[in-house]
Amino acid sequence: MKHLLTFPKLSPRRLATIGILLALSYLVGRFSITIIPKQLVLSFTFILETIIGSITGPLLGFFTLGFFDIIDTLFSEKAGMFLIGWTFMEAIMGFFYGLFFYGRSFSWASKKDWLYVTIAVTTLSILGSFVMTPWLIQHYYHVPIMAQFVAGRWIKLFEIPIRILVTMAILPQLNRLPEYRKLLHPNH
Repeated sequence: MKHLLTFPKLSPRRLATIGILLALSYLVGRFSITIIPKQLVLSFTFILETIIGSITGPLLGFFTLGFFDIIDTLFSEKAGMFLIGWTFMEAIMGFFYGLFFYGRSFSWASKKDWLYVTIAVTTLSILGSFVMTPWLIQHYYHVPIMAQFVAGRWIKLFEIPIRILVTMAILPQLNRLPEYRKLLHPNH
């Protein structure tokens, strides 16, 4: 329980890294592919959110991704469309990214790591793409949840294996960087 309620040490290195990752997330988010307007968007920002969760933990991940959603909205074409529900959803997702990935090292060769990442990514995808997002779209835009799935939300299922592969391709490579390892394990 202590793990859930603690902030990692906010060193200049950690703060700068979080800032850089948020800036990269902003840029990567601009290259998202909209399949169904206001309903289905494909993006690779999840990997940056995963890395942020791995160095911030659940509580700081909650505040970081929630804060970032506000900044992202203010600096985008949707600045006049700020909806607190989306910010709260991003904050919750930040909590779960931190919960699953905080301080963890991964190896491409480890079956245990592949299973763990599969469970984590599947859980995050179900929570974000199949529970919270459809509910918010129904709440804000009055598009029934079943209509969203009939219209194509189910396509998000095909994202899960891609997310697993990308996560397992990138995180083990990051583990090779001494600076990243210091952020994962600041006491070592």
